[in-house]
Amino acid sequence: MSFSFDSVAHLYKGVYYRMPQSLKTFLGSIYGAIPIEKRYGVAYSDFLNIFEKFESWDDTLKEEYLYYKTLETLMFAEQNITFYQKQFAKYGVCVSDFKSLGDLKKFPTMTKRDIKESIDDLYTDVMEKPAAYFSGGSTSSPTKFYHPLFTSRAKHKAYSIFTLKKAGYNYRDATLLLKGREVVDKSRNIYWDYEAVENMLNVTSGYIMSDKFPLIYKKAASFKPKFIFGYPSAVMDFMYATKAAGYEPLNIKGILLASESVYDEYIKELKDFYGDIPVFIDYGHTERVVGAYRIDNMPYNFLGAYGVTRLVDDEIVGTSLDNFVMPYINYKTGDEAEGKVSFYKNSDIVKSVSNIKGRKEDYLVTYDYRLISLTTLYVGHHLCSKVVANLQYIQKEPGKVIARIEKGKAYADKEKIYGGLKNLVKEGIDFKVEIVDKIEKSARGKWIACKQYLDIESIKAKRVKNIGIIAKAKASV
Repeated sequence: MSFSFDSVAHLYKGVYYRMPQSLKTFLGSIYGAIPIEKRYGVAYSDFLNIFEKFESWDDTLKEEYLYYKTLETLMFAEQNITFYQKQFAKYGVCVSDFKSLGDLKKFPTMTKRDIKESIDDLYTDVMEKPAAYFSGGSTSSPTKFYHPLFTSRAKHKAYSIFTLKKAGYNYRDATLLLKGREVVDKSRNIYWDYEAVENMLNVTSGYIMSDKFPLIYKKAASFKPKFIFGYPSAVMDFMYATKAAGYEPLNIKGILLASESVYDEYIKELKDFYGDIPVFIDYGHTERVVGAYRIDNMPYNFLGAYGVTRLVDDEIVGTSLDNFVMPYINYKTGDEAEGKVSFYKNSDIVKSVSNIKGRKEDYLVTYDYRLISLTTLYVGHHLCSKVVANLQYIQKEPGKVIARIEKGKAYADKEKIYGGLKNLVKEGIDFKVEIVDKIEKSARGKWIACKQYLDIESIKAKRVKNIGIIAKAKASV
């Protein structure tokens, strides 16, 4: 087991976020100044070294590495994970059937539903202490799963540092963050906070397309970021708002996008506005099974040393490596590959794909026509996870949303859920919470995350067309 001080500190991030900004800045600056290798432990350096070596190897060495690492995952699962012991027996397979990478297709797939229904049989503490995480994805309820407490964050941090360097990013470069936590203090006209550990200015993206943007831009410009990092929808909104206000583009070295679909026209518009700088696009999941990246319009490159990727009917299916708490074998992501695909020899193991078609992003609309991405809400869904089994949003008019809750094992506390939802969006939406026994599924048996009856595309167009409110607000700042 590799100890990681960061993994322990991460458990108390909620306490840190609630501190006054001055104290957060003081403590975060001290902690951030500690070399990253010290904070994340020896595992960080080991993984970074492996990623660097893997990318330099020829395909023969890569295939050999992937085979033995996959074999390691299969052996651990067969020996320690009840879910896989049952599944392997059901499908009549065992580790001895895995003689080449092409044999991975012999093993059964697993889905997010399997995790929801069999979580207690899917993890173990025989090698490392499990740490609970939650994922929203495109489903309508948070999914609980486990990562190795000490090595998982170290591995993912090494992956992030390794891949982001390809866009010129160096750890702790000043970055404008347009994703994650929403921070609002209306009484003080503050719609951001400073994260000193990573040296990022975290802006509440829900207020970019509003009369608060001049304040946001002024703060961002004074921060002098080298990079913008965020959800594609938020980064595009920031660009549109900058244009509308007549401000100069921020003098940045690159744009980093994650968590939502990225279209070719996004890349073109960003480059037309900010100049010929790299647009880096990350593909991954909170489950940390597989990881891929692209720059500009180049193909997505899957980093095999992070996780093994297959294509099954064009769907991306992943097998985790180095996860000795809750391994994933042939995990169906729900995302589809498009265009040209490059495989390793004599297998369906993916090296690269032209494009990844992610699941459709959904939005809620505030009374003043701001769009709240469900991706943003999923960041905080775990706040309600102990009292609900499933959640669905229904919206028929701006600013009013029905949150339909499916009863969980615990009593669904309507007031607690209402308070949690209001805290996530801060303002602009009145929620009505309804507790139901069951929430209907789609014809294909999938949960429906959001029944959105508003025309989102026309609302997007209206926001851009009527964006003059931002230009008017500029005069008052």
